[in-house]
Amino acid sequence: MKAKDQSEHLRWVIFISVVGIITLGGYFLVYPQKLYKPGEELFDFGYNLGLTGGVMMLLLLLYPLRKRVRFFANLGFLPVWFKWHMVLGILGPLFIIFHSTYHVYIPFIHPQGSMNAAVAMYCMLLVSGSGTFGRFFYTKIHHGLYGRQASVNEIRAELEQTGDVKSLFNFAPHVENALEEFRTNAEKIGHETGYGFANFIKVGFQASSLSRSLVKELHEIMHAQARKQNFNLQQLAGMEIMYQEYREKITIYLRAVRDAAQFHTYERLFSWWHIFHIPLVYMMVFSAIYHVYAVHAY
Repeated sequence: MKAKDQSEHLRWVIFISVVGIITLGGYFLVYPQKLYKPGEELFDFGYNLGLTGGVMMLLLLLYPLRKRVRFFANLGFLPVWFKWHMVLGILGPLFIIFHSTYHVYIPFIHPQGSMNAAVAMYCMLLVSGSGTFGRFFYTKIHHGLYGRQASVNEIRAELEQTGDVKSLFNFAPHVENALEEFRTNAEKIGHETGYGFANFIKVGFQASSLSRSLVKELHEIMHAQARKQNFNLQQLAGMEIMYQEYREKITIYLRAVRDAAQFHTYERLFSWWHIFHIPLVYMMVFSAIYHVYAVHAY
C-alpha cells in the first residue's frame, strides 16, 4: 500500500472509530430522553436532528447521479463526490440515531415504538453498514481510496516494478526461492477461471504467513553473517537499516503478488455487493418518506 493510500486509510479508520465511540457513548446520554425527545414539531431539537440526518441521506444519493447523469458530469471531481458520499453515509445515520434517542422497535425486546420508523432505521443502518463494508472491496480494485478502477494489467505493471526484489536476496537462497515460488503459484491462481474462493483465501494466508516467516529468516541470516564477520557497532547499525529496507521490499512484493492474484475475485465480490446495496438504498428512501408522512399525518 502506498504512503498516500495508507494515510487515507488511517484517516478513515480514525473517522469511523470516532463516530463509533460517539454512537456508543451517546446511548447513555440521550436514551433517558431527559435532554430532548424525537419531537414532532418543527424547530424541536430532536425533530431537527432527524431532519438533518435525513437531508444528509438524501444528499448522498447525488453521487450515483453524478456518475450516470450527463448534466452532472462537469460538476466537480468524481473522487470528491465519492468522499462526501461516504462521509454523509456515516454522519447521516449518526444524526438519525440521536434523533431516535435509541428508542427503536425491536420485537420481543423493545416492543414500544413505531414499526415504520423501525423499518426506516434498519434499512438506513443496513445501507450505511453495507457502504462501509463495500468500501473495502472498492479499495482492492481501485488505485487509491477514490481513484479510478484498476485493470489487472495495471496491477501487474506495478508488480513488475518490484519484480527485481528477489535478486536482492541472493545471499539468502531460501528467501529468494520462496518469493519466486509464491509468485509462480499466485499467477496460476490469478489465471484460473471460476470463483476460486478457496484459492483466494489460500493466497492471502500464504502472503501473510510468508511476510512473517521470511522476514524472521532474513533477520537471522543477516545477524549470523554479522557475527561471522565480527561487525563493529557502525556496521551493525548499517546492517539494521539495510534489514528494514529488505523487510519493506518483501512486504511490498508479497502484497503486489497477492493483489494481482485476488483481483478477479474482488471484482466479483464488489459486483455482488453492488447488487445487494442498491435495493437497500431504495428501501431506505421509500421507508424514510413513509415515516416522515406518518409522523405529520397521524
